[in-house]
Amino acid sequence: MISLAFGIYILLSAVILGMLYRQSPREWLLRMVVVTVFPVIGWLFPLFWPRRLFKDAGGKLDDYIAAQQKEMSVQHLGIYSKLETEKELNVLSIEEALLVSEHSTRRKVMIDVLKQDAINYLEILQTAVSNEDTETSHYAVSAIMEVKRKLTLSLQELSVQYENNKEDVHVLSAYADVLKGYLRSGFLDDRTLRKYKFIYLGVLERYTGIAENACEAFVDKVDLELELKRYAEAEETCRVFEQRYSHIEEVYLCYLKVYFTIKSAEKLQHTFSKLKKSPLKLSNHALTLVRFWSEGA
Repeated sequence: MISLAFGIYILLSAVILGMLYRQSPREWLLRMVVVTVFPVIGWLFPLFWPRRLFKDAGGKLDDYIAAQQKEMSVQHLGIYSKLETEKELNVLSIEEALLVSEHSTRRKVMIDVLKQDAINYLEILQTAVSNEDTETSHYAVSAIMEVKRKLTLSLQELSVQYENNKEDVHVLSAYADVLKGYLRSGFLDDRTLRKYKFIYLGVLERYTGIAENACEAFVDKVDLELELKRYAEAEETCRVFEQRYSHIEEVYLCYLKVYFTIKSAEKLQHTFSKLKKSPLKLSNHALTLVRFWSEGA
């Protein structure tokens, strides 16, 4: 008797859900699983509640989430790629996919990278070269060789343009971008790397001097000067940066980076005090860095 009643219940449930969700077999299957595993009670789950019951609360929740997403601007370490939703429900990092996924998934990830601008994934590609899957490794090597070819051609072309016109903002911007990519490519020996760092520094010097929107270039210039141990020049770049853009967080972050690197506790604390008195509302990323430097101080 119980089996018969359960069978009738399943049949009726299938018919009712089929009528309600005939346009979406996936929705039908999901709800059938629920009402089968939880007979009768399953129909009371929120999954079956009318959407209008959530209209007001849902709207407020959406507004809240949107506000939080706008407020929280966290920079993640590593590069992320969203796989097809029907195959994967979560956003997987490429690094993790190359380490723990099956060979077929690794190959798909590499193919997806190859379809995009591979220069943005150089660190990932360099890691993938030593992957145990030979096909994945082959994709990575091919991508790196193609990046190297493009960078070399662009570098040659732009270096000529730069020598012919060192005051053209567009040439300076393009040349700086190519040099930045070339320096982090891993293709250079130490001596050549140092040579191109000074070339890059010269380009940034000119670009920050004439470009109207050179905020990112100032940050790159400070980072490069610190790499080259040109600490006095890095501090001077911060001063010029502050004169040009006095009300952005990047100025304070550059100062803090310089003073933390040279271990100047007095100047570090002075910059912290200025930052606290400023009207700036720091991003989450900036707050993380400030806490780190504050603990270091």
